[in-house]
Amino acid sequence: MNAPASGLFTRLVWLLIGTACLVLVIAVFALRITGAGSAADYTARVLIVQLASADALLQEGRSDAALAALGIEHRASPPARREPNMPLARHVRDVLHARLPGRNMQISGLREPMLWVSAQEPSQGWIGIPFVDLRAPLLRSTLLTVLISTLVVVLIAAAYARSLTRPLRRLADAAPSVVAGTPPPELPGSAARELVELNAALGMAAADVRRAARERDVLLAAISHDLRTPLARLRLGLELSSASIDPSLHGGLVADIEAIDALSAQFIAYVRDGSEEAASKVDLASLLRDLAALNDVAGRAWEVKAPDKMPLTAKPMALRRAIDNLMRNAIRHGASPFRASLMVTGNEVRCAISDGGPGVAEHLIPRLGEPFLRGNEARSDAIGSGLGLASTRRIATQHGGRLVLRNLPGGGFEATLVLPLRDDKH
Repeated sequence: MNAPASGLFTRLVWLLIGTACLVLVIAVFALRITGAGSAADYTARVLIVQLASADALLQEGRSDAALAALGIEHRASPPARREPNMPLARHVRDVLHARLPGRNMQISGLREPMLWVSAQEPSQGWIGIPFVDLRAPLLRSTLLTVLISTLVVVLIAAAYARSLTRPLRRLADAAPSVVAGTPPPELPGSAARELVELNAALGMAAADVRRAARERDVLLAAISHDLRTPLARLRLGLELSSASIDPSLHGGLVADIEAIDALSAQFIAYVRDGSEEAASKVDLASLLRDLAALNDVAGRAWEVKAPDKMPLTAKPMALRRAIDNLMRNAIRHGASPFRASLMVTGNEVRCAISDGGPGVAEHLIPRLGEPFLRGNEARSDAIGSGLGLASTRRIATQHGGRLVLRNLPGGGFEATLVLPLRDDKH
């Protein structure tokens, strides 16, 4: 199984961190190379100043206590000679040999090395000065400066990377709706030129999708509308000549004409998705009870569970068609008991229409609502187009909602129209 791909922002941040670490390593390496000489030279100058002070105090006859106050020791003989392990100490010793010819010197001690130099005549003995390693503080201060600078650079670069990736995230989130024809979101004015061009291209593509869908709908509505006139004439001719036609043939022809007329009505209803209808206040509970009464036919009584009132801002005719489609589908393809319920969950209204029929094959449920797809053609002998759920889904989308379809655990099928609650300002 492949690991999930990381986002562009994450990759940019890791690139910046890697670059900053590389710069840090190069800076430390350069400091070690170039800083050793300057640190040794500065340390040698400090030691020479301390040594000159010690010589002056000895020549004035000061006691060893005066030297100890300056951190300097005075002995008749130095401790055992030890070759220093620190490259800086050896470098400082060589510099002092060059600047103080004729004076003996050695270094003793490992953890805290001391520089021992023979006293200047006429003074006697050896002067011990603590060996101060100035390279370590210099290295620490430089590293701290580089680390703080690196952190600031990474934070600034991460914020800049976020400004680049945020418009991409908005486009990625809007991609499904853009494919369906919805215009892409507006990008901030600081978006990169390439992203603005991509957004414009997506806007043109969405406009093409909307144009093609509208042309298809107009064509479908025109054909469906034009079919109804000859169908009406055929029905009239059948009624006038019913005496000369076999009754069984007459009934079959009438049924076919009614089925074709019903298909034409479904095509027209699918095209009229409610996009042009103005929204207004609707009592969804009253609407649900009215539709349940209209669809209450012999042996198919509806059990309605809804509050007394459920005000909602919606498109009345489109919403009526959507719920009526769900009820007719339940009657046509399901079986009793038929139930209609209305409830509020959070900031959504859920209108559920269910039946006790055989349900739908599970593998078809994700595709229900596609135009011309029928859930089970074997469960009804009625001619259908599969546009009922497609029309309801379009109306739900027009209201900013969705259509949820599922088989009930105890048997049956449920279609739930989920609509957002809106206040009067919307």
